[in-house]
Amino acid sequence: MQKSGRIGRIEVENESKEGISEGSISIPSSLTRKETALLAATVETVTRVGPCEAEIKLLEIKDVRETKRKKIIERAAELLKEWDQKSLEPSEIEERIETDIKLGEIISWGPDELPAGPDVESNPELIIVEGRADVLNLLRIGIKNSIAVQGTQVPKTVVKLAESKSSVTAFLDGDRGGTIILNELKQLTKLDFVARAPEGYEVEELTRKQLIKALQNKKPANQVDGEFDKEEPRESPKKVDSFLEKSLKKIKVKNQEPIISSLRDIEPGHSIGFNKNSEIQFNLPVSELYDNLSKFEKTQFLIIYGILTQRLISLALEMKIKFIACKNKEEDLEVPDQIFVYSF
Repeated sequence: MQKSGRIGRIEVENESKEGISEGSISIPSSLTRKETALLAATVETVTRVGPCEAEIKLLEIKDVRETKRKKIIERAAELLKEWDQKSLEPSEIEERIETDIKLGEIISWGPDELPAGPDVESNPELIIVEGRADVLNLLRIGIKNSIAVQGTQVPKTVVKLAESKSSVTAFLDGDRGGTIILNELKQLTKLDFVARAPEGYEVEELTRKQLIKALQNKKPANQVDGEFDKEEPRESPKKVDSFLEKSLKKIKVKNQEPIISSLRDIEPGHSIGFNKNSEIQFNLPVSELYDNLSKFEKTQFLIIYGILTQRLISLALEMKIKFIACKNKEEDLEVPDQIFVYSF
């Protein structure tokens, strides 16, 4: 059988103590299960080895192929996990492409190297915004003639550029900073129109619909005096809390108070994660949330004072997060049944 390869190399290890030899015999077999069992039973009938009496007893029949199969399966699962972590969901691919396109289009304009869209010089109309992120958000909806002042002081570069345009619109945040910039622009430039983000919102965090609506609702500069668009009045805190309590009860949250309390007190631009016992796991800026969320594996409930994106939803689904409260949702956001999303 060894000549035909059905029995492999037989290995014997033995040790003598006080005139008695004991050892082990390993017999590799490529026979069928029945043939291997028959061989083992036959070996046990051996009563002599050379001139000496012997007793042979089977200790174990081990299926090496099964062990190999187990190792292969474990390794395959490991490789698949690594692959999943490196690969992107379709929504993530779209977002990455979109981001790369926007970053490729943004330029540095003038002596102050201000962030601007590629058509800022050629377009007869100009939109003045506060920061680089605002320019990027406008590029996302195809608006390429904006420039950022990068602070509350309006650079001379912007003032000079505005003089050469047929129409100048200031598109500013709905906060005190936006009002300060507006007042300065009105003093230094020929400002034709003013568009404002809703109260408490920033241009960089507005969705496509909100951006278009804000620009469509722009007003002549001489009719605006530090005001910004008011949103529909929200429900009273009691009603909101009542709805939230029912929602948390549905997903079997035992201790609701820390979540509701954090929802009232969370700072704009921040995110807070809780475990299943409603204990805080982290408090992070929204901009750092996606890159760090997976480090907090016990997160079950999440509050985001910002925009909930499809990319973030995909990660939350993978981490089995049950509840997300957010200020805004990305346009056409697809929310899976496994996650309850509450907008505040």
